[in-house]
Amino acid sequence: MWAMQYHYFDNAATTMISDRALDAYNSTAREYMANPSAAYLPARESRKKLEECRQNLADVLGTDPSCLYFTSGASEAITIVLTSLLWAKIPGQVITSSIEHEAVLSPLAILREKGWKTETLNAPGGFISPQELEKKITKETRLVAVMAVSNVLGTVQDTKALAEVVRSKEKEYGRSIFFFSDSVQALGKTGLCLNESTVDGASFSAHKIHGPRGVGLLYLRNRNLQVLSHAGGQESGIRGGTENLPAIAGFAEAASELSSDDYDKVRLLNETVRKELEGSKVSILTDGKRCTPYILPVALHLPSQVSVRMLQDKGYLVSAGSACSNNERGKAEAVFRNAGFSKQAGGILRISFSRYNTLEEAQGLARALKEI
Repeated sequence: MWAMQYHYFDNAATTMISDRALDAYNSTAREYMANPSAAYLPARESRKKLEECRQNLADVLGTDPSCLYFTSGASEAITIVLTSLLWAKIPGQVITSSIEHEAVLSPLAILREKGWKTETLNAPGGFISPQELEKKITKETRLVAVMAVSNVLGTVQDTKALAEVVRSKEKEYGRSIFFFSDSVQALGKTGLCLNESTVDGASFSAHKIHGPRGVGLLYLRNRNLQVLSHAGGQESGIRGGTENLPAIAGFAEAASELSSDDYDKVRLLNETVRKELEGSKVSILTDGKRCTPYILPVALHLPSQVSVRMLQDKGYLVSAGSACSNNERGKAEAVFRNAGFSKQAGGILRISFSRYNTLEEAQGLARALKEI
């Protein structure tokens, strides 16, 4: 098994499924085979299990279960929100940041074809300014999409301040503006509580928190979203298709395992690597302030793909940006350039930790970075 051969530091791309999440997946697949939408008794038991999982996730996220809709992942959740704009009779304006995930950026091309205007917020150092957002919003703005935590830099946005700007502009123009936040890297890695936030929508993915792949969540504060496809009407018509109950159970179990102890452990690992790299030729791009400790971007005086291979030869797995962007190298580098790291963009690596990493591994990774 490859995991026994390498020290894995690419947890922002995907995480190892936990034993408890895997057990929940397997037991649910065996015990709840009936479709939750059917009418007979076993199906009603499946429906009950589905709603228990929804409640468990709502408890973790600090929101009402009626606001949560299961999807195949965060990318689908994002697509549901952005493509809902295609129903509008009159195209408006969409505002996003320059460091968004590809799942947010891709649908913008379709919207532009249909007459929508798109504006981009600068992100110097990986941070979005509420003042710039205020300047960008116009009476045509229909949606603002800003990720909660950068998946490549680890910077944490002040979504509350950004939301306040949106709400203020709503009052000024007398119309609603949908504020959406890709929150995939925030779950379990920041003090996220949806009831304390004023976002209208957010997306989450199970495989980023030691849950199974192929399942995610869409949070909607209100149910007034008009989606393109209702399919079979599941998930209150927001996302049709038979629910992946085993994966949902694994997601709920993984979320229940999140703890402040894990956060403290990861923070120690991050601080250890930072300290070990002090005085070396390896540059650390962020100072750790307003950043999640789970992601640490560093720059070497080597092409990033070369560094990735050299570290792999030493037994350490890291990435050269997000996994979704690594297939198209220019897109990965563009995020770093947009954050103001143009000179280092070609040599940046993303180190991302999990509770399964050890202090010894972190120290070994730092040594390997200095060696190459």
